[in-house]
Amino acid sequence: MLGLLSFLIGPSCLTEMCGHNPPEVANATFKALDYKNGTILNCECKRGFRRTKELVYMACSENSWSSSCQCTSNSHSNLRKQVTPKPEDQKERPTTEMQKSTPSVHQGNLPGHCGEPPPWEHEDSKRIYHFVVGQTVHYECIQGYKALQTGSATSICKMICGKKGWTQPQLTCVHEREYHPFPASEESQGSRDPFPESESETSCPITTTDFQLLTEAPATMETFILTTEYQIAVASCAFLLISILLLSGLTWQRRWKKSRRGI
Repeated sequence: MLGLLSFLIGPSCLTEMCGHNPPEVANATFKALDYKNGTILNCECKRGFRRTKELVYMACSENSWSSSCQCTSNSHSNLRKQVTPKPEDQKERPTTEMQKSTPSVHQGNLPGHCGEPPPWEHEDSKRIYHFVVGQTVHYECIQGYKALQTGSATSICKMICGKKGWTQPQLTCVHEREYHPFPASEESQGSRDPFPESESETSCPITTTDFQLLTEAPATMETFILTTEYQIAVASCAFLLISILLLSGLTWQRRWKKSRRGI
């Protein structure tokens, strides 16, 4: 754990961790073709095995993975075999240790990137990565499903208005039996990108929430003004009606008194 913290703190001025996993797409998986320097892969072991204490993670540094993960069995019998190895195992042990301690030299296709990390014995079926800003992952539909649009769907971890986040991949996977391609809609769906590549922190678009806040304020003020004017008009009409009724009542009362005196 101390080694992991030192690795994260050391290159912090050069790399930024994304902090979140790439977005999930229904009936699709994602994969990175290359891994940027600073990417971390947890050394996870399958059930019944555990990772060695000194090897907790693999790190992409200087276009290669810094170390190789190792898993050992949790059973006591295997542990005893490791403590008291056979004579033939002792002869072969120095060579094995040299191979394990030698850093991996799997080079990436691009400068500043690493290729796919090498597998290790008793590795867990699911790999857990910690990506850095600038990482690109590619999506594809799982077996039995097809994409509604052409081209590859990607998601990029980038700084958007001062916050780290993943762009939303434009991919919809449907079952093969429900697949009906529409050429016109495919092009329009594939061309949409909520966060273009050229976008930076200095050109932050107004989000839907911000637009709603900007438009709701004038609308609320107009509604308040209209409501107040309506209430004033209703009150004025009611006052006039009451005044007319009072005047009518007074006039009728005077006429009635005059008629009584005449009798």
